[in-house]
Amino acid sequence: MYNNNGRAGVAITNLKVSKELGWIFREQPVEDYGIDAHIEIHSGNEATGKLIALQIKSGPSYFNEANDGNIVFRGDMRHLKYWKKHSLPVLVVLCDTNNEVCFWEHVTEENVEVISEKSWKMKIPMNKVLNKKNKHLLERIADNLTEYQRRFNSLVIAKTWMQAIENGDSVVLESDEWVNKTSGKGSMTLKIINNCTMEEKVALDWPMVFFPFQSYTDVFNKVFPWADITIDEEHYEYYDEQQFMIEECPYDSETDEYIFVEEWWDEWKKSQEDIRPYSNSSGEVEHYRLELKLNDLGKTFLKLDRYLEGEFFYTITEDEV
Repeated sequence: MYNNNGRAGVAITNLKVSKELGWIFREQPVEDYGIDAHIEIHSGNEATGKLIALQIKSGPSYFNEANDGNIVFRGDMRHLKYWKKHSLPVLVVLCDTNNEVCFWEHVTEENVEVISEKSWKMKIPMNKVLNKKNKHLLERIADNLTEYQRRFNSLVIAKTWMQAIENGDSVVLESDEWVNKTSGKGSMTLKIINNCTMEEKVALDWPMVFFPFQSYTDVFNKVFPWADITIDEEHYEYYDEQQFMIEECPYDSETDEYIFVEEWWDEWKKSQEDIRPYSNSSGEVEHYRLELKLNDLGKTFLKLDRYLEGEFFYTITEDEV
């Protein structure tokens, strides 16, 4: 069943993070159990890589237990165990969709009260509103990570995409860049394509991103450091041929067409950038469709992950000492 309250809560939280705080809101795919979105702290003109995970709840039932300036949130142990082991700090956000107010609290040992083997509760203060006034509290939570931890977390977040490639699926990035904007405005959508059924699934959708004073060809490698990134050759073929004829081939005024010169084609393709847009809409928006493959970092991370998950682990017994 479609959850209208849930979608409204995500939309309002997005608005508060983007407009009130000036940070980046990234809704997450359903594969990330119990996490609806990440927010990335934005400082000045740069994204910081400091992330906070959000579980967003909305609807009247979540506000039934409100007293003494607190809202009591109740949850099941499956979620709590997952959130406590999560690589990022996790906030529970309760969104009052009628008044468009979001209340939050950090899921920590100190803030949680276990009721039974299956349930727990947490008080969410009504003065912890998602707004500028409490911005410093959120920054403090996000700052509780070293640069090492932030980089490692970015790989953990991308693990699902890396595994898809390892399992034989294709991972494609579609991106638009507003080239005449110093703000670096653009969008990114990551898709996983099942190469057996050719079914496409959106794994990540960032409808609005900002990378001021940076080339998107550099940005792609920074955002996906675990991947070798190339153009989607099949998708680019038509656009490349059109560009090649305009740039290199003679024009026949009688037929009003360019004449394709086969012997020049391979040389022209070799001269093109490895990462480039396939078209430019009216000189304003450049469009990319790129394919991601695992590089050495990605392959090594997956090996490390399997080790940390318990594979390849050998325990020395007393008899072997």
